[in-house]
Amino acid sequence: MKRGETLKNISLIKNEARAALKGHWGIAIGVFLLMLVINGALNMVAPFDATTESTGNTILSFMSVLVTIFVSIPLTTGFQWFYLSLFDGESLSVKKMFSAFGKGFYLKVIWANILVGIMVFIWTLPAVLIGILVVILGMTEVMSLWLLIIPIILLILPIMKAYSYTQTFFLIKDNPTLSAWDAIKTSKEIMSGKRMKLFLTELSFIGWMILPLVIGLYGAWLMFSAFISNTGTSAVGFGIGILFIGLAFFIGMIVCIYLAPYYQTTVASFYRMLQPKEVIVEEVIIENDSYVEEVSTLDNNTDETNR
Repeated sequence: MKRGETLKNISLIKNEARAALKGHWGIAIGVFLLMLVINGALNMVAPFDATTESTGNTILSFMSVLVTIFVSIPLTTGFQWFYLSLFDGESLSVKKMFSAFGKGFYLKVIWANILVGIMVFIWTLPAVLIGILVVILGMTEVMSLWLLIIPIILLILPIMKAYSYTQTFFLIKDNPTLSAWDAIKTSKEIMSGKRMKLFLTELSFIGWMILPLVIGLYGAWLMFSAFISNTGTSAVGFGIGILFIGLAFFIGMIVCIYLAPYYQTTVASFYRMLQPKEVIVEEVIIENDSYVEEVSTLDNNTDETNR
């Protein structure tokens, strides 16, 4: 597919997402904010702390892992499913974001996530092992550390594989009887040749963060300049820098509140784009042809009876 066609398709995917969000922005943003609140509460209940070693911190870290597996994973999946329901035009309610906790989905979603994590980790191993080897040999001056570029390049492989598995959980929602492993295999099949398109679709959202990023970097530069300056205006420059960073944070939050539902709905739109619409059209045509033939037969029989 040519670059122009890819960009055109991405634009269409995002246009369909915006059309689906029209009239539903309130609940779409509300669900995103609720997700932030719940995640914040979970982090307070079971914070992960690996900086110090103690029995208490070990227990908290273990609890954090359990909360992530048994609460955060299905919660995040349900959050994604909510926006797929929104894109499909289904009736919306906040409790839809908890649908992955339902019977037939809960354990399957957790197991699928674990399988995906294991597979991505396995594809990451070559880069990690080669990286360790290069470092060890580089320290003994047997090999140049510049060769670390090799494991860095190899990291592209697990990223590509991760993109292959992105549709796993949407497939589970659409096909409750599908096993976790079959969902992963089906995701690989439908994402064949589509990984770059999904990457470019996600990349198209980066532009929204340029403004707060530029403002924040400018504020940081003002603070740094004031810190190393010995002039009497350094305190003023430091204060202005803080104001710019605060402004960047505020703008970033506003952008995120708008962008998160837009992004999630776009991802749902991309998934629906992967569906085999041609097959559906052929079935309709076949059914219509059968209907026409049946009507023609009835008309012929009626004519013969009248004669």
